Amino acid sequence: MKTACMSGLLAQLALSALLPLEPVHADIGGNQREQIGEPDARADISIEEVAGPFEFPWSIAFLPDGSLLVTERVGRLQLIQFGLGPREVAGLPTILNHDHAGLLDIAVDPGFAENRIVYFSYVHGTKDLSSVRVLKAKLNQQNLRLTEHQVIFDSTPAEITELFGGRMVITGDGHLFLTLGDRWKPERVQDLSNHGGKIVRIRTDGSIPQDNPFVLIPDARPEIWTYGHRNPQGLALDARTNHLWSHEHGPLGGDELNLIVAGRNYGWPVITHGLDYSGKPIGEGTAKEGMEQPIHFWTGSTAPSGLAVENKGTITVFWIGALAGRSLVRLERQHGRIVREHRLLQNELGRIRDVRISPDGLVYLITDSYRGALYRLDPAVEQAWRRGMGRRRL
Repeated sequence: MKTACMSGLLAQLALSALLPLEPVHADIGGNQREQIGEPDARADISIEEVAGPFEFPWSIAFLPDGSLLVTERVGRLQLIQFGLGPREVAGLPTILNHDHAGLLDIAVDPGFAENRIVYFSYVHGTKDLSSVRVLKAKLNQQNLRLTEHQVIFDSTPAEITELFGGRMVITGDGHLFLTLGDRWKPERVQDLSNHGGKIVRIRTDGSIPQDNPFVLIPDARPEIWTYGHRNPQGLALDARTNHLWSHEHGPLGGDELNLIVAGRNYGWPVITHGLDYSGKPIGEGTAKEGMEQPIHFWTGSTAPSGLAVENKGTITVFWIGALAGRSLVRLERQHGRIVREHRLLQNELGRIRDVRISPDGLVYLITDSYRGALYRLDPAVEQAWRRGMGRRRL
């Protein structure tokens, strides 16, 4: 077991001012705006380092044989197999690595055992003009190579290499969802003729579903599923309810957790629970008719990245990585309300970029650093959480 210790509050605050942040909102069972008590910063847990170091790792994916894939933002894909160190997989396309641009998310096709297909989101272009692409390819694990490349989506380009979004979800019925940030162009977000500040939905063959909400709207991009987002860096499907969840960075505060519903407007930059970096209000306030409210929001800058959802009886659990917050956030939702929030590993590992739940039910996470690592929560700790003992020191 290994627990790392990292820098304190001053470094955290300094970093938070530099992070790409976002606000979004969605609603089910009534709007919820209140904060839920104080985060449980004293919940000590054991954590095991599985693999590393990686250079700014961004995403984790699990393969059916128990091995894992980790993307590095600098443009590398690593395969981690039991008993072996990370091994680089060749065959990635040309990737722009500049500022926050690079290789982003990875998703595994539900039929991977038969078709060997994986999907990547990455930034393509130059530092002056770039887009987010989705690549579909076949993974040859024996030869450590990607083959049969097909670009199935390319977003409208923008000039600034930040606030990309880039998270993906693949559904069992053959759809792919992708989050896209506003690229510091908030004026584009309410405009349906571009992809800035949107969540898009396509089929895994790259075609556009005809039941997408804006297919028949003149000049609207037919891939758009929802809009009004700033920088969504978390996206996950609840397997029990089939609800799609996302979180995003607000500006100065106002980070949000949202239920994603087709055709909804999540408000940015018209409404937000955050402030401009100058400290001044943004837009028209925190609410407006026709715009969704978040299920939960943070008044301080958490900068969420990575999202996993699981169910325990009547409780839905959200596991969220925090960049500025330098912690693993655990939210519990019951009967339509967020009822509990815990902050785990606060200031112990650093900036947490991604968090996922493995097929055998364990929580994995990666840290955002030039020497980032892949970690797994101690299974005994997770069993205790599932028995409702999360506040015990283990």
